[in-house]
Amino acid sequence: MNVFSPPPPSQQRNRAETELLGGILKYSSGVMRPVARENFRSTPEGQALEEEFQSPDSEAKMPELVKRAVDLAQSDKFYRLERFCQRLVAEEVMNKNILHAEEKRAEIEARAALPVQGSGGTLELDPDLKMPAYFEGVEWHLQPGGWDGYDLYGKSANMAFMNIYKYAGFAAVPFNTNMSTQRADVIRSLPKKHYDRILEIGCGPANTLAVINQIFPDAELTGCDLSESLLVSGFRRAQTTGLKVHLKQRDARATGEPDNHFDAVVSYAVHHEAPVSVNVEMFAEILRVLKPGGDLVISDPPPFRAVEPFHAAVLDWDTVHREEPYFSEASLANWDKELTKLGFVNVKSFALGECSYPWVTLASKPLA
Repeated sequence: MNVFSPPPPSQQRNRAETELLGGILKYSSGVMRPVARENFRSTPEGQALEEEFQSPDSEAKMPELVKRAVDLAQSDKFYRLERFCQRLVAEEVMNKNILHAEEKRAEIEARAALPVQGSGGTLELDPDLKMPAYFEGVEWHLQPGGWDGYDLYGKSANMAFMNIYKYAGFAAVPFNTNMSTQRADVIRSLPKKHYDRILEIGCGPANTLAVINQIFPDAELTGCDLSESLLVSGFRRAQTTGLKVHLKQRDARATGEPDNHFDAVVSYAVHHEAPVSVNVEMFAEILRVLKPGGDLVISDPPPFRAVEPFHAAVLDWDTVHREEPYFSEASLANWDKELTKLGFVNVKSFALGECSYPWVTLASKPLA
């Protein structure tokens, strides 16, 4: 008797399509991009740009230097083809997720309605919270409708993402790096061994909070985010897995938390998704809610000043072509200087991996 039951044709098709897209991404970032990089570096203009990027006054000239790097990169056919593949994959990963979710809509909705064993956390949504002007209308990462634009976002497993991006090699994430360990590496950069209360701004579906819990299991964890759907899905996942977190729908510029309340604040992949002026307001709010002596750790794509010219062109591409409108603005900024001006101390930035990713910024609130 044959007990093997093959998956339905639609499921087989979805898996085949996502594996194909994963292969395209792997070849794009692992083969074509290195060729384009060598072509860039072999030109006189590319060599001159590498010297200028390392000059003492490079930060002041960075907008002009990045523009020259972009123009030179785009003159190469391997770069243009590699970027075409990146755009194709970025679009299709979102399309595949929606198709996958629609085929399983009844199952997903039934599963989402099941009761879960509570873990003692809380979820606070704010129906009166208005989306900031800079946030509205942006289909982040080419996600149709943005974070809350589709009712099954967050309720279904992101199968396309897992199958396609397992090789990394997209946006600021270098090819063939281990994304599963990068969050933990960032959190371990915090200077102390123990924290009583930790806040994460822009916490999304609580993925980073789960990692924080693994490293600081005794800490009380709070997260805030603008997106209702991400918070709802994150809270359900936390309840299911026994993670005790307090999730709140808040603007990171006005968290509603008490003064001097948290021992540490974490920010993971947030600041490139807002204008510099908004980030400065976030930093001021973080300074307010941190206890004296409390620590801040930020992980975001690296600034242009920390990468070579070719990679700066790759990063700049995301601003327009992957629906990241503030990516280049943030990459031109210097968070060390902004934090220092606000009154943070012990400010320093450094890279944890190749291509300066993850890029980490540490700072502390003064004791007095």
